[in-house]
Amino acid sequence: MKLTNFPVLVPAFTAQIAIKDPLIISSSLLNIPFVHNDGTLISEPGYEPSVDAKFIHGSDFLRRDPDGQWVKLEVTSVARDISGAMMRFSYNGVVDMAGEEGKVIRGDANATTTGFGNAFVQIRFETDAPGLKVLQDKLYVGSGRFVIEEDRPVIVEYKISEVKTSLTLIQKAASSVRVPRAFNRPLYNQLSPRSTLIEAPKTPVRSSLSLQGYALPCLHHLSQLFDLSSQSTDPIHASQVVYS
Repeated sequence: MKLTNFPVLVPAFTAQIAIKDPLIISSSLLNIPFVHNDGTLISEPGYEPSVDAKFIHGSDFLRRDPDGQWVKLEVTSVARDISGAMMRFSYNGVVDMAGEEGKVIRGDANATTTGFGNAFVQIRFETDAPGLKVLQDKLYVGSGRFVIEEDRPVIVEYKISEVKTSLTLIQKAASSVRVPRAFNRPLYNQLSPRSTLIEAPKTPVRSSLSLQGYALPCLHHLSQLFDLSSQSTDPIHASQVVYS
């Protein structure tokens, strides 16, 4: 199945936010303050721009739907990067109250750490800091959970990914392929429409894609090889290729 026209998710950050007890504004609206100078926003290894920040303050306005099945999140906060740069970190989201998350939000005594999959958010950044300003022009989404530990504030943890086009990832992979000298001649027009790969000389190709002696002769065939629904960044091996 080719997913070249669908966006893909690139793991970017993990946020861990310590929260206080809620402040009741109305029967359908709560405000949940952050614990000041606690909680972190850390980028995943290899992701750029790199962020290592601590939350200074913030809060979540949590609004319950009339039927009580979902709550809407509206969060704004300030974080300071290890470089000293300040940034606004805000998000909107939804939480399904039917699961364990509902117990945490209601303050049930038997609430426990939840899994991911019932709380989703869209994140926005705002900053003028050099090197981090690019965050404002990217789209991020996240999946969240609650972490409950004895004698500790409740932690809201989000796994945050950047939304990208599949073509961007294909082009990035293509730029890392090193085609051996044997292919530096007009072979592209000799490829059968049904061919996917052609065998390279016995010397393995030096490539970050680790193709075990195979070379990718053109960008078009990359889109046939990538399973773009996967978030894995593991190398692609020749054993994964099915010849037609």
